[in-house]
Amino acid sequence: MNPLDFTKLRPGGYYRKSSEAEDKQMLSIDSQIDAAAKMAEYHKLPVFTEVFKEAKSAKTENERPEFSRMMSMILKGEIDSIVCWKLDRLARNMTEGGQIIDLLSSGVLKAIITHDKVFYPWDNVIVMSVEFSQGKQFVKELSVNVKRGHDKKARLGVPHGISSLGFLNDRTEEKGNRRWMVDEERLPKIKILLDMFLTGTYSAGKIYEYAINELKLNTIKRKKIGGHFIAHSRIYELLPDPVYAGFFFDSKGERFELDPKLPRLITEDQHNKIKMIIARNNIPKTQEHKTIFSGFIASPEGNFIGQDVKYQLICDCKHKFAYRSKTHCPQCGREITQLQHPKYLGYVHYYNVKKKKSKLDYVSIPENKVLEKVIHFVQENLNFSVDLANWSKQYIEELKEKEINDKIFKKKMIESNNAEFDHKKTRLREMLRDEQVSPEEYALDLKALEKKYHVNEGEKDDVDWYARMNEIVDLTLCLTETLKKGTVQAKRTILAKLGSNLVWDEKELSICNTKAINKLIEGIKKAKSKDDKFEPKNCFVNKSLNKKTSEISPVFSTLLPRTDEFRTL
Repeated sequence: MNPLDFTKLRPGGYYRKSSEAEDKQMLSIDSQIDAAAKMAEYHKLPVFTEVFKEAKSAKTENERPEFSRMMSMILKGEIDSIVCWKLDRLARNMTEGGQIIDLLSSGVLKAIITHDKVFYPWDNVIVMSVEFSQGKQFVKELSVNVKRGHDKKARLGVPHGISSLGFLNDRTEEKGNRRWMVDEERLPKIKILLDMFLTGTYSAGKIYEYAINELKLNTIKRKKIGGHFIAHSRIYELLPDPVYAGFFFDSKGERFELDPKLPRLITEDQHNKIKMIIARNNIPKTQEHKTIFSGFIASPEGNFIGQDVKYQLICDCKHKFAYRSKTHCPQCGREITQLQHPKYLGYVHYYNVKKKKSKLDYVSIPENKVLEKVIHFVQENLNFSVDLANWSKQYIEELKEKEINDKIFKKKMIESNNAEFDHKKTRLREMLRDEQVSPEEYALDLKALEKKYHVNEGEKDDVDWYARMNEIVDLTLCLTETLKKGTVQAKRTILAKLGSNLVWDEKELSICNTKAINKLIEGIKKAKSKDDKFEPKNCFVNKSLNKKTSEISPVFSTLLPRTDEFRTL
């Protein structure tokens, strides 16, 4: 017989529904109350002393006000039993779970009544410990699974959570596999706003007014929110959103590319310009500016050429000033945020850092001038057609095969000579042992042998010149386009792959290329000077006649007359 009289208990009902994802399959609070009423009727419990209801997660201790209030009443003796749906409603962390176990084991709590079991003070605490541990483990596994799901979606090009304005969450798919779709109504309007702001003549306030007065831009209607015109603060979230430039960041700051099926409204350079305009006096005094040629320019003496980045604003009164540390125009006194047609400007200049620090006179060069010089050089020397690039790679491959065959032949010759050298050296040692030669004669003969066979010690591996040349040829197809329209990072990547460096002597800007680039340019110029039909599309080359053709036919024999010219590249 159960020694506990349920009719004399002072029960408290505890009902918890987490506001987080972990409990989305758990009974709602109303359902838990209904279940508690049935449990009270079954066990003939008196009226509950107090009822505790809250929508809080139980995975972290000391974050639930109602749970803390219940524990306080238990310690005061006002409540001596708890009615709840399951133990994990009380706690999903071992700190609070341990407190519950201690109160029950010590008899302060006389019973914990759940829908499928009653826990008594004399019960084995291991059972309760296991249930609380399972709740804790559930939270840990859930966290890992959620993060894994977020990472999977990010790699598919889908940011986590509610889609940015202009896109829609595809609810036709299962949860966790939902991609984004284009919002045909709102995305064109956002494109208009971004283009307007990029002109530098509209403030965020003016953009907001245009959005609600002219475009009638509203948010998506959801269960409890949305369906109204966008708020003024939303403009400051919408304009710098990288999603419109085709990328996004996860919670750890890792960058991902947006689903290629979704449109890009602006380029990454335009995105950076928007951030620059919006930042204003929020820009820190010490910044790391990503410029195209930083690290690629030096002085003739090898001094570092640094960059000077300036942000300026042309006020409605036509006064131009540096605006990062200002809130008002220094000439007319108007507040920057209230300007009707502000024009934001950005300048990048490169200068000799050592001279500036030494307070010596120095001359700077604007970034656009440097870029013009590099583009002109590329167009003059490395502007390949697709036909020329493919034709060049074809002959590079043939030279590669020839070099490989030569290496195999040389290797066999070396092995043969080495075997001969070892045999003669062994015979010489035998003659020394048999006293057929004196030690002095042995030393002289050994030295002569080593001198004769010194080339047989083996050769170091040559540089993979054909792979490098193929890479350069591939680059020629996109150099001009990237330098003209690519992002800052794309331009820097191109310069790094070319291995080109710039020298600024404060009068002239010189371009210093690697030996591979110079050899390629020299070969192309030489071939063009000897054959006006240099382009492959204008000249048919019969490979079967290679050995009998003149020095300029096939053309590649002029461009690459000997393979050994390229082994040093």
